[in-house]
Amino acid sequence: MSKQDDIPVFPVSGWKVGPLPGYDALVLKFQYLSSPMQQLEEAQESQFFAITPEMAEALISDLQKHIQTVRNSDIHSPEGDKH
Repeated sequence: MSKQDDIPVFPVSGWKVGPLPGYDALVLKFQYLSSPMQQLEEAQESQFFAITPEMAEALISDLQKHIQTVRNSDIHSPEGDKH
């Protein structure tokens, strides 16, 4: 893969999730690193995102499917510091 094909990636360092009071929905917010030199304590925060319980279940299913794909692949992360 060439540099021109690289996709900008912002590693997630944490999240907050919970019910949205008064609605049939959940909210989630991510903490993420916007720079390779950024410390975990300096993580950026996204806006709160609202999703329905059905969307949350579909997200869980997609994540589980893709976790298995990653675990079954021969691709490994580069060595070095991990956040």
